[in-house]
Amino acid sequence: NVDPNAANVPLVNATAAAVGTSDFYSRNDHVHPQQLTYDGNITATKFIKTGGLATEILCANGDTTTIDSKLSRTYNGSAGGWIRLCNFPAGASVGNPFIEFKIYSQYNAVQTIKLVPYYSVNGITNVYGIFTAPVRISTNYVIDSGVNQLFHNHSGSGTSAIYSAYIRLESSGGVTIVVSDQSTYYTNRITEILTQDVVQGVSNGTQIPITYDLANGGIINNMLQVNPTGRTYGTYNNGIRIGNYNSDYSSLYLGCSVSAINTTQTGQWEISKTNDNALTINPSSLRQADHSVGLSINSDSSIIKFNGNELVNVGTDQTITGKKTFACVAQINPNDHDYNEGLRISRSTVGNYSGIFLGCNSNSTTGTVPYQWCIVNTPTGELRIGVDDQILQSNQGLMISADGQTLTFNGRVL
Repeated sequence: NVDPNAANVPLVNATAAAVGTSDFYSRNDHVHPQQLTYDGNITATKFIKTGGLATEILCANGDTTTIDSKLSRTYNGSAGGWIRLCNFPAGASVGNPFIEFKIYSQYNAVQTIKLVPYYSVNGITNVYGIFTAPVRISTNYVIDSGVNQLFHNHSGSGTSAIYSAYIRLESSGGVTIVVSDQSTYYTNRITEILTQDVVQGVSNGTQIPITYDLANGGIINNMLQVNPTGRTYGTYNNGIRIGNYNSDYSSLYLGCSVSAINTTQTGQWEISKTNDNALTINPSSLRQADHSVGLSINSDSSIIKFNGNELVNVGTDQTITGKKTFACVAQINPNDHDYNEGLRISRSTVGNYSGIFLGCNSNSTTGTVPYQWCIVNTPTGELRIGVDDQILQSNQGLMISADGQTLTFNGRVL
């Protein structure tokens, strides 16, 4: 219906005005919201609502938002699950953008995630990231509410590979994720930002470890080096210091997990100061309260033990059990004169023998080998010197009677 009546002019925001190109193509009560204003500069045309500000954008539903407002989305995390942060699409040239997310929940102040995909002429090959833990974590440094995992997976390979970054939620009620920063370069290489709802399962991927607040435990990637400056040995502050936990244990762990700070794994070793002030070195999985496994030094550094057996303690009277093999030379420097200024060998509690064996097998602590010489005090008190097994024969080798009065050689009295 076309009405040529000039009185039926278009309405702008319910007010008659001459804005528009048509005289009358609708009912006379039709309202045209004013969406364009023109100030004479065609490069400065503004999409605003009446009464709006130059920093506002009119949304399709009539709402307004500020130009500098951050992209964000709130999720229901009460049942846990996984959230896809974004995709990194296929590409075949260099150029690595970045994106940063901040995660807010009712239990944690904030968690920060920074991601950088690595693109080359061969396609995207990896995604690097930093995942900073929240302020509030449980007593054993496990996140019990909020996001506790960051990882990426991919489909395809080479120049067709597409990577996706995910976070895993613990039960935490509402979670708000905000895009807090993003590269202004290669923006087409970060897509599908916060477009997916919470899902209950995703394919396995590569985990990016958590970097905890180092005031409350944490993980440092690559290497840590301490260079003391202006410190002295006498003040005990020119190196790494590890305090006691509740005046109990403090430890250094080697070969531990790269993604957790409260676990042990196969092959992990520890050097510990224990609650009885001993120093112990042992596999973490074999730790014993009595220090019976591994190496231990007691609190005043007077006793060293290996697997519960005390080692030689020079300068202290000591009884050594078992067999000890010394490489190189053992030398005795006597400092007394009452039948103790040398080497003393008692009789065996089994065969009542005692002896010295020369030229024996270096890989055995028993038996004889050809040309092995023996100097033995027999159970009957005789002193015998012989080669091989001559000491077991009454008419072989050199023998001195128990009273020291008779010398015999190969059965002949000399």
